[in-house]
Amino acid sequence: MVAAEEEQTDGIYCVARQKNTSTLAKEAINLICFSRRLYESIFAIDKLVGSVVRIRIMPPTITAYQLGEALLNAVQCNSYPESEAIISADFSPSAFPQALELLSSALEEVKTRLRKSSKHSAQDIDGWISQAKQLRNDIQTARRSAEEIVSKAKQDEELQQALHDAGSKLRLLEEEVAFNQTLTTILEQIRGIRRDIRQAHNLVSEADLSTAAKFLLDIDTDLVSIQRGRNIKALAVVELESRELRQTVARALTQRWHNAIQIDVPSFTVSIPHGVSSLSPIATAMQQIGLFEGVISNLTEKLQCAIIMPRLQLRADRCDRFLLEENDAIRLSGLSSPSDLRRLLHDLDMFLSFIQTHLPFSISDPLSKSCGPSLVENLISVRLSAAVPQELAALQYFNSTREEVRRFSKTMDDHGWPGASRLRAWANSIPQIWLEKRQRQCLEQVRQLLRRGLGDIKTVERVETQKVSQQDSLFHTSKGNDDWNAEWSEEEERSFGPKQVESSNASADTEEEDVRAWGLDDGKDNRKTEDNSPVGGKDDEADAWGWGDDGDDDEGSRSPQGNTNKPARQGVNGYDKAQRGSEREITLRESYNITSLPLGILDLINSIVADAYALSTQSSGDSTMASAVPGLSNLPTLLLIMYRASASSFYSINNSGNMFLYNDCLWLVDQLQQMMQPPAQGPENPFTSSKRLIRFDDDMAALEAFGKRSYGKEMESQRTILKDLLDGAQGFANCTESPFLQECDLAVASIIDRIRDIHKQWRGALSHSALLQSVGSLLGTVIDKIIIDIEDMSDISEPESQRLTAYCKQVIALEDLFLPQELPTGEAETVPLTAVYAPGWFKFQYLSEVLDSSLVDIKYLWTDGGLRLEYEVEEMVDLIEALFADSEHRRRAIGEIRRASG
Repeated sequence: MVAAEEEQTDGIYCVARQKNTSTLAKEAINLICFSRRLYESIFAIDKLVGSVVRIRIMPPTITAYQLGEALLNAVQCNSYPESEAIISADFSPSAFPQALELLSSALEEVKTRLRKSSKHSAQDIDGWISQAKQLRNDIQTARRSAEEIVSKAKQDEELQQALHDAGSKLRLLEEEVAFNQTLTTILEQIRGIRRDIRQAHNLVSEADLSTAAKFLLDIDTDLVSIQRGRNIKALAVVELESRELRQTVARALTQRWHNAIQIDVPSFTVSIPHGVSSLSPIATAMQQIGLFEGVISNLTEKLQCAIIMPRLQLRADRCDRFLLEENDAIRLSGLSSPSDLRRLLHDLDMFLSFIQTHLPFSISDPLSKSCGPSLVENLISVRLSAAVPQELAALQYFNSTREEVRRFSKTMDDHGWPGASRLRAWANSIPQIWLEKRQRQCLEQVRQLLRRGLGDIKTVERVETQKVSQQDSLFHTSKGNDDWNAEWSEEEERSFGPKQVESSNASADTEEEDVRAWGLDDGKDNRKTEDNSPVGGKDDEADAWGWGDDGDDDEGSRSPQGNTNKPARQGVNGYDKAQRGSEREITLRESYNITSLPLGILDLINSIVADAYALSTQSSGDSTMASAVPGLSNLPTLLLIMYRASASSFYSINNSGNMFLYNDCLWLVDQLQQMMQPPAQGPENPFTSSKRLIRFDDDMAALEAFGKRSYGKEMESQRTILKDLLDGAQGFANCTESPFLQECDLAVASIIDRIRDIHKQWRGALSHSALLQSVGSLLGTVIDKIIIDIEDMSDISEPESQRLTAYCKQVIALEDLFLPQELPTGEAETVPLTAVYAPGWFKFQYLSEVLDSSLVDIKYLWTDGGLRLEYEVEEMVDLIEALFADSEHRRRAIGEIRRASG
């Protein structure tokens, strides 16, 4: 019943929505909905009453009416009770009647209101109900129609499936028919192909190879059309027969080809007995079956082996074979004659003419494209480039060969052979080819020079003439001779080695003095003046060496190491240019040793410069080779670069290798400078004439810097070794106690032995003054470190002082290495030049005396001696405080020293 009412209510509600009912209708609908909910609540209460098993006693404060009223409000107004007591109260069965009564009365009230509200709308409601029923009937009618449609659709699907099956069967039958037709066609084609194969075999037997080749071409075309997109196993037999036919035809054509073109490689013979008429159909047939490219390639190789390469290559006896033409054949004769490029080009011309005459165009044209480039490249690489002479004198006779090459290139153009442009380009590039060969030759000669090693040691001498004033100290006192060394320092020495002298036959006239072994007039009172002179740059370094490039006073012609010591002497000695008297010329001579390497390098440079001079002076009518002059001018630079790059590894095999390298570089630089100077009389030499073409300025500067770097590297290496040996003394601390005593003894003995060994090694390389300069610099490094180590000692006992004095005397004994090379005239005693070449030598000698002196002696040396010229006041005070205990005498001595220094 409830379900029926619900369905009816839903129908009315839907109809009311569709009709857009009035407010009264909407209120009626609301009442109906409320009654629905009320019925649902009553139904729920009935179920709840039936399912109650135990009855609980309600709290006395909550009545059944209150519970029923709360339930009614929840159903009617959708409101939740606000009282906590009602919410937590038990809904006992005893309260059900009261609640049902309240709900029933509310239901009756709703029905009454509904009747009153729908009293005037009964007709509308009846209409709605009837429409709802009609809608239900329409829905059922539509459902039945849909069922009928579904049933008919199923029938249509069954019919469609049957139609599809019938169509598939039809297509299958059509495909079977088409397959049978295609199979019939293919079988007919296969039968035709096999018939053609048999006919082609017959043609081969009848020697009709051209027609057989055409049949083979048609057979291949038919097989390709049959196999297109198909996999027919029956064709395997036909394809096998076709391959056998192809092999048969190819063998027959190849045999015919070999009979027509006979090449005997061992006998160097090519014969074409049948002429052009027999080769044309063979070439056409080979082109049709795809054999032509292979036989042309094979023909090219055989011609290379039988004619071209044997004719191009020289035999072991440097002779050639002649090419002879005999009727339909050409061959290389067994006779030989001296190599002649003109005869070679004539034979190649004969070979091209033979090919063009005895072969049809269909063969000669592809043969020329295959053989021409390789012929030209082999001709150039094997004979032409090798025939370019390396000597310039023989190059002028090569012009006729160049013209023959150009004539042969024209012949190749006439015959249509490629490669003629390559030959003309080679003929035009002969200057570059000659230059490359000359460059390789020179570089190889440099490599051979280096591989032979240092060779023989040669002693050379350098002579330098300078103008000096008669008031110069060189003619008066020995003090002035030290001034040239006044501005030398270790830092400069590392980058600039000692300047040396070389050989010359210049003789001195009555106004020239021959001063050997620089610094012979140095006396005992020589002093180191480096503290009083400024540290200069390159000019001061050159001044320190005291060398000039020549006796010319022209500033522009002097090298960076020119005669720049005159201003230094003026500054030290106090002479002004205006105070000098008449000038005199002196000649400075000194000898040193060089290896054979720079001699060979100089010879190569001489030959290169001579060739550049010859090329630059050629007549305008034959100026082709003049284009090689710029490249030839760069060749000395390449030689010197290679020498600098490789020299270090070859010079290192000698103990004095770096010093020899330094000597060789500076000697070579000096030779180049002298050769570039114009002669005083006579014609110009090639060097000065080609000076505008070849500039050695940068090369000489790089070579000189390289030699000085080698010298500096060797000096730095020896300094490091000496410092490491001296470090073994550990600053001479506790030098009287074992084991420090033995360490100090070993360190001092080691450095003394080392310096003597170095002097012995370098004596065979350096000049005497350079040897003294180099060894003196190393000795200066040693004594500087000893002085620093002793001054750093805060307390020196008497035994330690005695031991240190002994060490100093052992080092001072090295002054026997610094004796002059020769005694000056009238000199009775040889004076060592140690103070000139060893920086700090006087200071070191004074240190030895101070270590072994009393306070009185030290005060005397300070006030009346030269001690204060070498030591600072505080430096001497620290040394006295380390040597002497604190006392009144020590304090008085220190005070007097301070007062004496002002």
